[in-house]
Amino acid sequence: MYDDLIDVIGGAEHVLFGFDGPLCRPGPPAAVWPTPYADPLVRTLAAVGTGLAVVGGASPAAVRAYLAGRGLAGCFGARVYGDLGTALVSLGARPAASLLIGATPGEVTAAREAGVAFLGYGRDERGAEPLRRAGARWVLPSLEPVLTAVRAAARRSAGTYAPGTGAAGTYAPGAGSAGAPAEQRT
Repeated sequence: MYDDLIDVIGGAEHVLFGFDGPLCRPGPPAAVWPTPYADPLVRTLAAVGTGLAVVGGASPAAVRAYLAGRGLAGCFGARVYGDLGTALVSLGARPAASLLIGATPGEVTAAREAGVAFLGYGRDERGAEPLRRAGARWVLPSLEPVLTAVRAAARRSAGTYAPGTGAAGTYAPGAGSAGAPAEQRT
């Protein structure tokens, strides 16, 4: 799974995030909680030059306020869109070189129809199962392995990838399943 994930992440020129789930979780009324690992994932993607955007049904003003409050506004700029198609056109993004990280069956469908790779975020079985039923190839309960894959892909493209080194944060093929997420396929 990690090789697939590294390939998808490493080949993505644009990563589009659904707002609810991948970036934040609804909390008490009028509050949201950051999704674990979302902030460092966004910052790392921005640092390696990946184009970023937020897509989905949340109010653009609410999304921008959330991003500003988390110190992520500079990573996204004004790239907050109501739907995936508009985002791709506005960004000039090639669907085959784009990835949508989402948490809803509707996002799975939108990605498939647009020809965009989809990575599902389902923090528990209740969130993961609808994504698998909708046809998501990858569904992860945490964004941590995505962050690890981004770092590994960046090292690989920079020529600093050292298979099997086992260094902290380095992807080591065949290192066993300790710390590796269970792959969730349909």
